Amino acid sequence: MARVQKSAKMQDFMGVHTDIQRALDAAERAALRAGELVMEGWRTGTEIARKGRFDLLTKYDLESERLIRGVLSKEFPDHRIVGEEGAETGEGDLVWYVDPIDGTTNYAHGHFFFAMSIALYRGREGLVGLVHAPALGTTWKAAKGMGAFRNSKPCSVSTRAQLEEAVCATGFPYDRGSNGDDNLAELALFLRRARGIRRCGAAAVDLCLVADGTYDVYWEKGLSAWDLCAGALIVKEAGGQLSTYEGEQADPRTGKLVASNGLLHQAVLRTIGEARHNLIPD
Repeated sequence: MARVQKSAKMQDFMGVHTDIQRALDAAERAALRAGELVMEGWRTGTEIARKGRFDLLTKYDLESERLIRGVLSKEFPDHRIVGEEGAETGEGDLVWYVDPIDGTTNYAHGHFFFAMSIALYRGREGLVGLVHAPALGTTWKAAKGMGAFRNSKPCSVSTRAQLEEAVCATGFPYDRGSNGDDNLAELALFLRRARGIRRCGAAAVDLCLVADGTYDVYWEKGLSAWDLCAGALIVKEAGGQLSTYEGEQADPRTGKLVASNGLLHQAVLRTIGEARHNLIPD
């Protein structure tokens, strides 16, 4: 009987593994196709619309999301899809978070740092994450329990343990002109303590650069699930650590995240806490 039960459990595990791999393959297929599409409009002077004072939109955001949604809904018709540019579709516990062009401002200005970000979650549990940066020729991906990869080669977080040796990444909210909680206090303190600060304008890429050891730390708030979910899982599978600003369990769907190589995490949280001490609480 024990042997039968063990066999059944193994079959269950293999079934889950197969489904996750299938989902990862579909995400990669969708992202690569979307990447080819958006590169047709990159650096061509494509028309730009505004969703807000600093929040831009191009026709390639819309067309890329339609393409990605089409691939995912055909492969997984019973999954929900939550995208930046379109209405939520589907029902159920399994949800795809899609950012068709993370870093639209970069894209619109001909900058290289933009990406398609696609993630599959069950609640706060990340199952699949894929970030494809076509202008960089780089794809990062991960699946639960299967590790993280950069262009199909395993990647892992850095081993730097001193904040003064760290290169950190962050970003700033679109409403920074009217919101006093604008990340400037945190930036000022990290500038004094860390080796370097980078602001690349694409949260998904920032997180992946933590996952592959290029950056050591990333922090930001005021984002959306589609900005963070894929990159957060890739960091986790690369051996990194995720949390809220207060050190609690991270839920990237909330749009607020600290990611690090783990060795620096407590120093990062202390720095953020000190910087935010005089700010009005969230």
